[in-house]
Amino acid sequence: MSDARDQIRKALDEVRVIDPHCHLRLAKPSADSLADIVLYHHVWIELVSSGMDQFEVSASDLPHELADPEIAPLERVRRSLKHLPNTRNTTLGLFLRWILKDLYGVDRLTESNLETVFADVARKGQDPAWQERLLRERCGIDHNISVELRSAPYSGRMLKAREIFPANLIHGKQTSSGILSGWESAFGREIRTALDYTEFLRETVSGLSVAEYKFLGWWVVPCVTDALSDEDQITRTLQKVRHEEPLSHDEIGGFCYSGMRTLLQELRRTPLRTIQVIVGAEVLPPHRSLTHWNGNFCGAIGRIANQFEDFRFDLSTASDAYTQDLGILSRHIPNISVAGTWWHTFYPFYIRKSLETRLDMVPANKITGYFSDAYHAEWCYPKLKMVKQILGEILVERIERGWYDTDTAIGLIPRLFHDNPGRIYGV
Repeated sequence: MSDARDQIRKALDEVRVIDPHCHLRLAKPSADSLADIVLYHHVWIELVSSGMDQFEVSASDLPHELADPEIAPLERVRRSLKHLPNTRNTTLGLFLRWILKDLYGVDRLTESNLETVFADVARKGQDPAWQERLLRERCGIDHNISVELRSAPYSGRMLKAREIFPANLIHGKQTSSGILSGWESAFGREIRTALDYTEFLRETVSGLSVAEYKFLGWWVVPCVTDALSDEDQITRTLQKVRHEEPLSHDEIGGFCYSGMRTLLQELRRTPLRTIQVIVGAEVLPPHRSLTHWNGNFCGAIGRIANQFEDFRFDLSTASDAYTQDLGILSRHIPNISVAGTWWHTFYPFYIRKSLETRLDMVPANKITGYFSDAYHAEWCYPKLKMVKQILGEILVERIERGWYDTDTAIGLIPRLFHDNPGRIYGV
């Protein structure tokens, strides 16, 4: 059995990877400073939760991915040092230690070595070869598909995608009337009826450079439903939003369903056929994310997929409550597949649970094992390391139990990390 374990380890070490969802800057994926790494928003929120004042490392009380902190990077990291021990038990704390140890040779960040480490990270970040060595050699990532579109790609290995949310009437940081006002500002006129809304969505799609994108990403409300989604109801819902009247979950969900359907109809005029759907998170102000589940989602997304069989829907979730649901959807509906673990499910227990559930239920060509969701290349590394470790353990256990032979187990590795995302996203 040690021979099988060694073969699995070797295959995981050598596998090439496609990362089909990240927020890396296309022109410069690597971090500019140690603050980009240490105060990545997933770490930042743990520090705030553990007792760090929300203004201690950011004048805006938001992570630097969302707003200029207006504090020098070195000072930001220095202020965080006394709080970092509170996160040594967490997965994000482990990831941070892996980055510091494996990429920079640092056992622990302290006041005495802070400036030396800070200078090393800055020096590497200014070296164009660093991000290439890190992503392509250390991680084995051939391509990253990023939804960060504010710059031109530094390399053909960086690919583009686009997130759009013009079907959601709820947002943790914005009222429904505020969302509608934003749409009207972009549209240039009022959106009062279902026909107005359809024309707004048509104009939205026509303004997209879809030929450049590998997918469109949709953050779908969990209460999405085909109930209350007809044209008359959409007009009534818009009227209630305009008058700032409260909406029921079915009104919100029906509006989302109608918008998704209209968007797909408009996208049929384009060559783009891959939709990445993420569900299961709600963000409260200023930046406090919660899991979010509703039983409507599976039926609604299944009906959408059946109506639009010419599209591929690749699903991921931030809520473990959807683990079985997404597996069943992918098992039974040909144009639905399942990808990675996202946000609140990127922890060892839930990574293992989602991988095992999918391996039990879903045909092997419909599973993508990993995406980073990273904002800087350095964070791709520990997330990939964790997924590889867990998948390796699962495959060895299944060989030991006689569930898989060694060839079957080893054959899954390139499919989950490279071949499946490559085919699903046309890479």
